[in-house]
Amino acid sequence: MKALVFDAPERALLRDKDVPEPARGEALVKIAYNSLCGSDLSLYRGVWHGFTYPVVPGHEWSGTVVEVNGADESLRGAKVTGDLTVSCSRCAPCERGTPVLCDNLQELGFNRDGACAEYMTIPVHNVYRLPDALDLKAACQVEPLAVALHAVANAGIGEGDKVAVLGAGGIGLLLMQAAALRGATVTTVSEPVTERRERARELGARTVTSAAPGELAALVESRPELVPDVVLEASGYPVAVQEAIEVVRPGGRIGLVGYRVEETGVMAPHHATVKALSIRGSLGPGGRFAEAIEVLASGAINTDALLSHEFGLDDYADALDLALRRTNGNTRSYFNLG
Repeated sequence: MKALVFDAPERALLRDKDVPEPARGEALVKIAYNSLCGSDLSLYRGVWHGFTYPVVPGHEWSGTVVEVNGADESLRGAKVTGDLTVSCSRCAPCERGTPVLCDNLQELGFNRDGACAEYMTIPVHNVYRLPDALDLKAACQVEPLAVALHAVANAGIGEGDKVAVLGAGGIGLLLMQAAALRGATVTTVSEPVTERRERARELGARTVTSAAPGELAALVESRPELVPDVVLEASGYPVAVQEAIEVVRPGGRIGLVGYRVEETGVMAPHHATVKALSIRGSLGPGGRFAEAIEVLASGAINTDALLSHEFGLDDYADALDLALRRTNGNTRSYFNLG
């Protein structure tokens, strides 16, 4: 089978590998689609955490089960997606109900081969069936939508909240839509890339800006109707975290969703104390796969605004280059492996 392999920083290769055999309790999946996430790009650049080289990347996927070993035989032939976090179920974090913090965590696409390949194995208990009516292309967005749903729930977003989103890449655009599903109004989206601002505007943001660092607070202060109850920070840049704590209302809430392990910066965190803010990090899909599937199947999420550029696996170099440069209207590149 064809498989994309990252085997060193900024070194990607297309290799011919044996189709993997599922271990007991695992399924073999024929991958249909896999989209490229910002974390995949950081992995490619070698600035991530908890990964190993060589590895097949890819964790935003959909496909069809072709084989099951010692588990639910009815899965054979089912359209599925799955959770990337393979936890041990025995350590203290797992027992506390936080498998994403597992001491022995395996993650598909990071330290265990993922979905940028024609076939992938996955534990059956990580597999989620998809409704027949849900298109497999749209279904590769189940995982990032689960991340967004988890983040808005963590931030306590609800009816009537005014929300600002910093960063309008794939996750930022999903955060917008997930917040709206909970009855919030997205008042402001800040994003430097022109085409991504256009996508945010199409998805209903009241105000879209490319304000340079330090300018967003001035913009919001000049328009009191924009002052948010909640800021969802999706870019991972320290300067954007600083902006979040400056623009949110006193007593407001901040959800930290994006992160970049290589980025550091000087901050003025006193705003968080003086304004009595609640700041909470959100990591992973948080067990919201079933909810994400239901929401996607309902048609409530616009995935066309997210999946901007399709590639075959043979064209991986062009896909990575476009995603890294964020040009030509790119919001999220994806592989069609069907």
